[in-house]
Amino acid sequence: MPYIVVEMVLGIVALITLGFVLWTWIRRRRIADGGVVVVSGLATVDQPRWRLGLLRLGPRHLEWFSVAGPGLRPAHAWVRSAVDLGAPVPVSEEIPGLPGALEVKVLSETSDVEAKLALQPGASKAVRAWIESSPPGYNVNVA
Repeated sequence: MPYIVVEMVLGIVALITLGFVLWTWIRRRRIADGGVVVVSGLATVDQPRWRLGLLRLGPRHLEWFSVAGPGLRPAHAWVRSAVDLGAPVPVSEEIPGLPGALEVKVLSETSDVEAKLALQPGASKAVRAWIESSPPGYNVNVA
């Protein structure tokens, strides 16, 4: 009898673990459907400690999602045409998952959240190029 209880508990734990892994994979795929995704860190005035997340470069918004979490909505979003990035500087502390990251201040006309992003050097250049390029459908008839 005690073996059956142990087997049931282990089975439930295994199912919960499998469900968590499956949801994490599905969530990551759903987030990536909307555009290019890079691993990044985020720090705000309210939460100055770096949090690891996914930065999505969508057609109209720059969106940051927490790495772990149940939701498919971004924790922070900035309008592409209203966002500007500060100069990249090396992060003073080591961020797990982002060795050698650069800190970039996010400046936005439409958001009152003061935020900093930690990005790998290549991702930092890609995000800057994405922001500086014209959004799809914006000034398409300019000669």
